[in-house]
Amino acid sequence: MKNTSLGIKILSGMLCFGLAFSGANLTFAATQNSATANDNAATSMDFKDRAIDKKEAQVRRAQMKATLEVVIKESVDSKIITKSEGDKVLEYVSAKKLKKDTQEKKCKKGKCDRAKGGLFSELVTEGILTQEKSDVLRKKMYVKKTEMRTVELKNGLNGLVVKKVITIEQSNKVENAMNARQAERAEIYKKMKGMSETERKAYIIKIKDTKVSPMKALIDNGTITKEQDIEIQKVLPHHNHGYHGHK
Repeated sequence: MKNTSLGIKILSGMLCFGLAFSGANLTFAATQNSATANDNAATSMDFKDRAIDKKEAQVRRAQMKATLEVVIKESVDSKIITKSEGDKVLEYVSAKKLKKDTQEKKCKKGKCDRAKGGLFSELVTEGILTQEKSDVLRKKMYVKKTEMRTVELKNGLNGLVVKKVITIEQSNKVENAMNARQAERAEIYKKMKGMSETERKAYIIKIKDTKVSPMKALIDNGTITKEQDIEIQKVLPHHNHGYHGHK
């Protein structure tokens, strides 16, 4: 039962991450208690150390903070939020990081209780943004993060083509496969969004054994070799934490 429960949490977390905003966590969390939690998990600045090592978590946190800064600037320029609101959001994120770093020093074996809801829910709770403005920023973060991931994937695959690790045709098929998986997860997310926690768990159990990673499918159909897959995995966005693993 423990293994099944863990599998459910991991798969649910992967769906939340892959779909981000779909919201896209500044917490990559497992199954939570409401439909909105799927969005929140993809837009929090906290990262579960269980899923990734501390060095990678720091890199990803920095990337997300940089993305947030771009989104804030664009939102101020387009008058979605005021300059004062934008400054308060960034100040809150910086203060949140300092508080988190202090708290984690007191945690045992890296296990800390984390507040649920994600960054954009907290901004509403703290009175920094209205719900409407928070939701707009959440969606803009998703769009920006998706753009960044697309560029990261293209650049990584192009690099492998230049090094003659894979061909252009193989690169295109890998990219198409990853995009198809993202679209598939988007559909799953839509189905899960209105479900209760119990319904989501049952649904995840139902589909768990039918999921085949796009990379494994490409190996099985002879598009790429296992040796090529090892190199491709290195350039896939966030390749070390299991999102693109052979699930």
